[in-house]
Order: sequence, then C-alpha cells, then structure tokens
Amino acid sequence: MPHCILEYSANVVDRPDMARLLKEIHDALMATGLFILTDIKSRVLRHEQYFIGDGDPERAFVTLNVQILQGRSDEVKAQISEPALQVLKRAFPETLRQRKCSLTVQVSEIHRPSYRRN
Repeated sequence: MPHCILEYSANVVDRPDMARLLKEIHDALMATGLFILTDIKSRVLRHEQYFIGDGDPERAFVTLNVQILQGRSDEVKAQISEPALQVLKRAFPETLRQRKCSLTVQVSEIHRPSYRRN
C-alpha cells in the first residue's frame, strides 16, 4: 500500500517521462516516512476520450489518486497529498501555463475489512 493511479487527458502539453514521474511520486511518498517502498504500486492512464465542463478543448486534467488503507487522519492525508501535488506541478508546467488545467491529488481510503492481498 499505497496504490497510486495517475490519470490525465490526452491534451496535456507536457510529455514527461512517466517512469521518472512515478519514481518522483514514490520518492515523495517515501519522504513522508509512512510507507515501505516495495509496497507502493503505481500506474498511469492517459484518457483519449474525456469531456470537461462545457467541452472547451483548452480544458485539461491531471489527477493522482493515492489509495491507502483506511484509518489515517486528515492531517496525515494532507502530508501525503501536498508533496505529491508539488511533483505534478513540476511535471506539467507548460500544461498549467497553456491550458485551463485541473491538477489534483486526492487520498482515498481502501476499506480495510474487505481488502484482500496474496
């Protein structure tokens, strides 16, 4: 744990090296002292089909969902989301300048009683 799911619209301007970006996200999560590196699992999804707001083609999105087991405080979740957001800001500077871009990080909880792992 955690699972990191990075999603973005196909119209983002920047084309960061995704392997490097995921490593930077892992590094940011490790800096919190909350996780074990080998437990972090990340993936990237580029969306060719999307519709944002009124459909303006200048609108873009980059969102990172960090899924963790339930039970962490809101303060801890903020300790996770803020450094991750800074990583995304560094990775997508042109998109932030040239597009109406929604850049977000959310920390969501995985239901501990129903989570299974092998």
